[in-house]
Amino acid sequence: MSKKLILTSADEKIRECIDNRQSFSMVAGAGAGKTTSLVMALEYLRRSEANALRQNGQKILCITYTNRAVDVISGRIGKDDLYVVTTLHGFLWSEIRWFTHDIREALRESVIPDHISKAREQDSGKNTKTAIRARERIKQLEEQLAALDAVSSFKYDESSFSDYSKGQLNHEDVISAAGYLLDERQVFRRILGQKYPFIFIDEAQDTFHEIVRGMNLVCAGEGLPVVGYFGDPMQQIYDKRAGDFSGPPESVRITKKENYRCSTSVIDLLNAFRQDVQQIPAGDNVGVAGNVKMTLIEAGAPEEQIGRRKVYSEAQLRRNSEFFEKALADWGWNDGREMKQLFLVRQMIARRLGFLGIHRLFTGPFASLRTKDEYEEGAHFLLKPIVETIWPLVKAGRNGDDRSIIDILRSKSPAFDISGINKDRSLRDMLDFSKELTAGLLGLWKNSTLREILTCCHESSIARFSGRMAEHLSRQPRSEEYDDEKHAEDKADWLCDEFFTMGAGELEAYCEFVEENTVYSTQHGVKGEEYPNVLVVFDDVEAGWTNYSFSKLFTPQLSGDPTEGQHERSRKLAYVCFSRAEENLRIILFTKSPEKAKNELIERGLLNNEQLNIIR
Repeated sequence: MSKKLILTSADEKIRECIDNRQSFSMVAGAGAGKTTSLVMALEYLRRSEANALRQNGQKILCITYTNRAVDVISGRIGKDDLYVVTTLHGFLWSEIRWFTHDIREALRESVIPDHISKAREQDSGKNTKTAIRARERIKQLEEQLAALDAVSSFKYDESSFSDYSKGQLNHEDVISAAGYLLDERQVFRRILGQKYPFIFIDEAQDTFHEIVRGMNLVCAGEGLPVVGYFGDPMQQIYDKRAGDFSGPPESVRITKKENYRCSTSVIDLLNAFRQDVQQIPAGDNVGVAGNVKMTLIEAGAPEEQIGRRKVYSEAQLRRNSEFFEKALADWGWNDGREMKQLFLVRQMIARRLGFLGIHRLFTGPFASLRTKDEYEEGAHFLLKPIVETIWPLVKAGRNGDDRSIIDILRSKSPAFDISGINKDRSLRDMLDFSKELTAGLLGLWKNSTLREILTCCHESSIARFSGRMAEHLSRQPRSEEYDDEKHAEDKADWLCDEFFTMGAGELEAYCEFVEENTVYSTQHGVKGEEYPNVLVVFDDVEAGWTNYSFSKLFTPQLSGDPTEGQHERSRKLAYVCFSRAEENLRIILFTKSPEKAKNELIERGLLNNEQLNIIR
């Protein structure tokens, strides 16, 4: 549903705050058009303040959460050097990078001591793996702390790794160091205030606590910059973030109640979930009824044990899959309609799409935190050439799409680089060569191991490979059994060896999922998105993530009260999922007693009898 640029009462209050030089925080529910309000405020500033700001050499700062959001906002306000539109990490590093002495002090006084303190909490004094690692980590950090004086400059690496003795900071360090400077260095705050008289922060609920606190210090007082926060505490689904943000003292809290995205039925459910904001339909969705329905499926007691956790047996998983299909049929949603299916964890999607082996390898004992992150993005060095080049070539070859084959090879393949190794060959030779390569690749893809496929692609320069990939392909597989105490630093060897023995079959589904060519998504992954038809699946047992409990959230009388953390995390994530639906929403909840769950949902006023169905 489209969003019209309508000046709401909330937008008028924002303009009043700008005119009065008063900071504010705008709280707006899902679909309210927060970005539209932000863009309208930026444009209002351009009309009312541009001349004075340009004369003073000042700019308007807009901080948002992702590069994609930067592109959206920049596209809507147009190219204008009056604005600095940037991500939080990008902005903070651009401002603190020149304060070498202050960064060193932040690391010495705050960042490294905090890491040491956390490591000491893991050291029980015994010879367990956890305690030994903690002591090793403490020793490493103390050595890096002692080496700080020799560091002449610092650099920011967008990864989970840091090495303070080399001046290398990671993602979290930038936030911590900037928070320290904002708290402790008045000169730093004054410089920011002089450069940016107006500071707008998008997705404020996902901004870090220390940055909100620091920005409030920058803007706290008459004559100081105006800070405007745009966000929704109910959509704070990431840990260690501001959540219920607020501006400096005397700032104005503004509520935007319109919903330009969701149908009336969906809005009714959203309003039942919260009391602080009660939304009303607005714009093109006024009069769009839509519908919301939930199917309750009896979840049998898990029959197998993995470690400390009880899980479904394969027979139970097949049964649940049959019930899932029956729910779609009962709704009439098995007619091929376009819908988005949301699951809590990637493992649930991997099982349904058929890449569970890949998932288990890249999240298992051989995977570091960085490996897991890169696997989720399709950016791991083992996966990237497959995602970007090899699988698209295979797919185009299967479809007989010669034009796509040439386009892929020209843009991705070193063998087809106009200044590369084949630069002197004729066009006809290269066309024949492309057919030869693709035919060979199709044969390998069907019958060979990934080692054979990747070795062939490397030798023929079909795809770009990292040095790490080449090294792992050329070495002999590790013959010894993996021991975490002995081999933790080399665990990537075992991951690569196991990956190379696999066939290519699972990678087809994995690549399609990573490239967003399937109907599936994780529930965290759709924040900011919207779809006409949305299906949300809640199954606490299969998800196996104890940070969440949707059965306890929806039916605490039946399932028991959730912990405070479970309740907040589950409530906010459910709200985010439900609010993705523009028109129709379907929910599947696996529960131990569908009849009791139905009665409780009705009693709590979340749904009515006509919206609820039971499958046994």
